[in-house]
Amino acid sequence: MTDRSKKTRWGSSAETSNNSSISDEAALQALLSSAQAHKDQRQRETEAARRRFDEKRKKRPREETSKTNGNEAKDDYYGPASRATKDDNSHSDNKNDEDAPIDKQKANFGLSGALTKDSRTGNVYKGVLLKFQEPPEARTPNTLWRFYVFKENNPDPIETLHVSKQSAFLIGRNAEIADIVVHHPSCSSQHAVLQYRALPREDGRLHCQPYLLDLESTNGTFLNGVRIDAARYYQLKKGDVLKFGASTREYVLLTANTKSVK
Repeated sequence: MTDRSKKTRWGSSAETSNNSSISDEAALQALLSSAQAHKDQRQRETEAARRRFDEKRKKRPREETSKTNGNEAKDDYYGPASRATKDDNSHSDNKNDEDAPIDKQKANFGLSGALTKDSRTGNVYKGVLLKFQEPPEARTPNTLWRFYVFKENNPDPIETLHVSKQSAFLIGRNAEIADIVVHHPSCSSQHAVLQYRALPREDGRLHCQPYLLDLESTNGTFLNGVRIDAARYYQLKKGDVLKFGASTREYVLLTANTKSVK
């Protein structure tokens, strides 16, 4: 077979005429045009699907939120919202914002000492509801205060109580919760409180001083022989004498550098 009878790459004979060659080029151009038309059709279908998706998102109901300025995130009932702003391109296709989990603070029923919170006074200690709550100005004093305990017809103190290591001392007959236990049957289980309070002086500086508070006891609290009103703070001074109920014991308030208690 001669070279004139060989076929070209496209299957035609090498000895074809010019008209045959033009026909092959037209077929190639038609094939390319068909491929381009198919590509354009797929692009149009993709754009149409995207427009339908955007229209569907616009019709989706949104939760009403409080108004904010500009594009700032809006707040809902539970606090700052975590949903995307207009400038954020992230989307959630499977779940709405309402389906997102909300972190809630769990209740803590543990006891953390004498000043834990309760629905009435704010204090529960060892499972017992206390009758008082420390004020915001409560402070532990720097002065080393002491109670020198005297008994009737005895000139010497029978006991010395150090009352400066904490901001409040509960006085009462309940030995499980009281810091200073009084055993006389006329005393209440929660009788009174020695409370240290830091209040501003005339120069503006805080000054921590002891105060006495009667917790509405049955038989009262006595300061220097006078019964004090219940649920009211009385400032104490060095040398003051306290008595509780019908007990004959006297509690003299002095400091560590006191040389004599007589």
